[in-house]
Amino acid sequence: MSNVSKPVIPAEVADVIEYLRFDEGRGGYSNQKIIQLYEMKTVQSEVAESLRKIPFDTLLAALVNGYERELTEEERREEAIAGEYEWYCACDSDYDDGVCRGILLTLNTLGIKIEGVNA
Repeated sequence: MSNVSKPVIPAEVADVIEYLRFDEGRGGYSNQKIIQLYEMKTVQSEVAESLRKIPFDTLLAALVNGYERELTEEERREEAIAGEYEWYCACDSDYDDGVCRGILLTLNTLGIKIEGVNA
């Protein structure tokens, strides 16, 4: 098994790649056509400009190895809140429980991981 990792790319770029690959009207773009679109600096379309938001090497890795979408702020927030409800706090009072949940929500929202707390 190889140690190839999938790059994380912005959702906008992922949407463009998926649009180009599966666009019925054009028959779908191959990796080669997507790279040509990226390289043609004279093309000023929204699609080409979106592709150029990531480095060329990242685009190549995404096309060949696959990719993972970068979470938007809203998705990150939703994930943090969902993680909060899975957590258990062994506090003695409702106040202490609320403080524990507030700390966990803050850490998850900011993307901070602490071993033994939320990691």
